[in-house]
Amino acid sequence: MLNEFKIGYNRFNFDAVEPANVVSPSSLGFTGIVPQNTKANSAPRIDVTGLFTMGFSDNGPQPRLDDTGQIIDNFSYTAGKHAYKWGVDFRRGHVANPFYFQNNGAFSFAGGGTFTTGNPGADFLLGFPDSYGQSSGSFIDARAWEYYSFIQDQWRLRSNLTFTYGIGWQIDKPLTDHFNHDLAINAYKTGVQSTVFPSAPAGLLFPGDQGINASGGSRTHYNNFAPRIGFAWNPIKKLTVRAGWGIYYDNSEEELTLQNLIAPPFALIDFGAGDVGLPPSFAAPFTDQTGTTTIANKYPFAPPAAGSAVNFGFFEPFSLNVVDPNFNTQYVMNTQLTVQYQVRPSILATLSYVGAQGRRLEGVHELNPYNASVCLATPGCQSNRVVEFAFPGVGTIDDASVFASVGEQSTFLHSKYNSFQATVEKTLSHGLQLRGAYTYAHALDNGSSFEAGNVIPNNFNLTYGNSAFDARHRLVAQYLYQLPDWGFHHLPSRITKGWTLSGVTSLQTGFPIPLTDSSFRSLQCTPLISFYGCWDRPDFVKTAAIFSDPRNVQALPNASGVNHTGNYYFDPASYKHNAFGTVGTAGRNVFHGPGINNSDLSFYKDTNITEKTKLQLRVDLFNAFNHAQFNNPSGNVNSTLFGRVTTTRIAARITQLSASFNF
Repeated sequence: MLNEFKIGYNRFNFDAVEPANVVSPSSLGFTGIVPQNTKANSAPRIDVTGLFTMGFSDNGPQPRLDDTGQIIDNFSYTAGKHAYKWGVDFRRGHVANPFYFQNNGAFSFAGGGTFTTGNPGADFLLGFPDSYGQSSGSFIDARAWEYYSFIQDQWRLRSNLTFTYGIGWQIDKPLTDHFNHDLAINAYKTGVQSTVFPSAPAGLLFPGDQGINASGGSRTHYNNFAPRIGFAWNPIKKLTVRAGWGIYYDNSEEELTLQNLIAPPFALIDFGAGDVGLPPSFAAPFTDQTGTTTIANKYPFAPPAAGSAVNFGFFEPFSLNVVDPNFNTQYVMNTQLTVQYQVRPSILATLSYVGAQGRRLEGVHELNPYNASVCLATPGCQSNRVVEFAFPGVGTIDDASVFASVGEQSTFLHSKYNSFQATVEKTLSHGLQLRGAYTYAHALDNGSSFEAGNVIPNNFNLTYGNSAFDARHRLVAQYLYQLPDWGFHHLPSRITKGWTLSGVTSLQTGFPIPLTDSSFRSLQCTPLISFYGCWDRPDFVKTAAIFSDPRNVQALPNASGVNHTGNYYFDPASYKHNAFGTVGTAGRNVFHGPGINNSDLSFYKDTNITEKTKLQLRVDLFNAFNHAQFNNPSGNVNSTLFGRVTTTRIAARITQLSASFNF
């Protein structure tokens, strides 16, 4: 019998995303921008699609304190052919994080504004942004509890067969944000009036309203059981077979509470003159681009006191984050079958099937998408789609001029991963050590991460396709060779002995290229205010031709028929802008980008000076054969860089010389 009891506490306090130079936007000519946090004054963020990004980050400053407490108790008991074990694991995680979003303002030039020339670069030179955004930021005070218990038995049925079975039980308390007296989160139920803030428009609710708690309405689930089963079998000498299956739960990530930072009325996000459907000017974004209308500047912002009468019109149009009342704990079903064979005393071969099926994975979707047919029938709506929320009747559930976007966090995504994995290992003998690993795998899902879900609201499975991290083939070889004494009798052994060559070679097919269209022609969302972004895709024209070396493809017409020069990975004419009022017919992640072909080599000489001292002379070559390692090209059909490779994954060959003295 053995009992293990552990108590642990971890604390991590750090600062992040502070401006290197504090300078007020007004000193740079932006007279209409008043930052919320003056200690973080800097240049506004400016995004010019297809050309450049400049200015300070739109996600900072963000000093942060993480701390986690944990209590573990495990009890083991062995009797005869059984080895029993059971235990508990209690954890509490906490994050305290002042977080400023778009503190100095953010401009977007994408060639889709009211007075656009159609060219984002020309719009920038003329000072005609598509949109402007600014926020007061807020504070994250997030906490979560996790309770886990398990019981298992390892049963030795025979001398060559062991059977393991057990079950776990996991209870995850909902992730809560305790800032502003547990009110710092919004909820949404169309037509329901809040009692916490009676002046709020019907539909906007808060913790304390019926059915709404500090987690936005989600509750604790007590039925998350996790069975596991497996065996290890040694049928003949040198051969071992192992298999296992199990369910594994994962608690919510703290990232979810980050989205509560702009929950009205505790924080503010606005769009300058865009708040009233007008295009914001560049120097003074609370004035429209014609210079005829100026609205009140809302900064610096002071949150209303608890219990005060709030003018919610000040915060409209809303861009809300809410939590699904049925939010649950995500889980994965893991399966593995492995066969190992000892080919020779120094060589071991392993073949495996590894699979994982994810269920109830975290994702986001829009609850109040715009009605494209209404926008198409409304004069001016299509051409002013950046401020579509300003047109009546385009919200399919609630008035878009109030509820411009309602993004919901939910557990509705699913994934599938299947792989064949093979490994051959040769331990060091005769101066040679080798290890080779090959994986053939396929990963599929309808959203590869929390914020990358961005699914089509009326059909989540329309985004089902290759995962963002899907790499179909990967081969890695690791090698080390201690050269034998190559010297002649007349040369001293200190010169001829101790030479070693080692390295790692990686060959991999590329990751998928996500196809998007930032011209936002679906008319179901807007780049300005849709909380989790738009889901527009281009229209499919023909199967994309892939070019083996982008450096050899110098000029092609883009999706708009305009010639651009340089480094095409695929033919951009394979796709075109999606038709107005449609999402686009291109599939998700339908083809893959450039792969990896990289070798890192080391050549070194160890020389013993005395019994306890050694000198090593070493040459390291990174990307030794100087292969071009391209990053994925742009998949935005609205960009002049669509289909073009502009960056590399790693640098050209790097040579490093070093000497070390060991004592």
